[in-house]
Amino acid sequence: MHIQRAASFLLLAVLLAGCRNPYLVAQRFEDSSRKYGQMVRWHEYEKACDTFAAPSIREDCLMRARAAEGVSMADYRVKGTEVDREKGTATVRAEIDYYILPSARLKTIEDLQQWRYEPVEGSEVWRIVTPLPAFR
Repeated sequence: MHIQRAASFLLLAVLLAGCRNPYLVAQRFEDSSRKYGQMVRWHEYEKACDTFAAPSIREDCLMRARAAEGVSMADYRVKGTEVDREKGTATVRAEIDYYILPSARLKTIEDLQQWRYEPVEGSEVWRIVTPLPAFR
């Protein structure tokens, strides 16, 4: 009886692992977008691009990361998030407060991020498909 129950549980686990679990998709998105936001907040722009940028925008993202060297971050706020688990897409609206020395003028920019759930090396991960905003 215990062997049959264990075998049933194992079969269920294998079947679920092969399917796109909507809860897992949403959880992975929350983790990815939170880590990306932390990297941007702490000026780890190149790391954010290397870790999360889709290959199609990676170079543009890195170019903007290098251009943002003198940018000082004051705040990073997520204003809204929409996740379509079935399509594997998401949109994040974030506001970033920043300044560029020697000016002390605080500027605010809206960062509209588009994300896509993509297969990578036998797994699926969330990739951002819009580069860092252009800080001016």
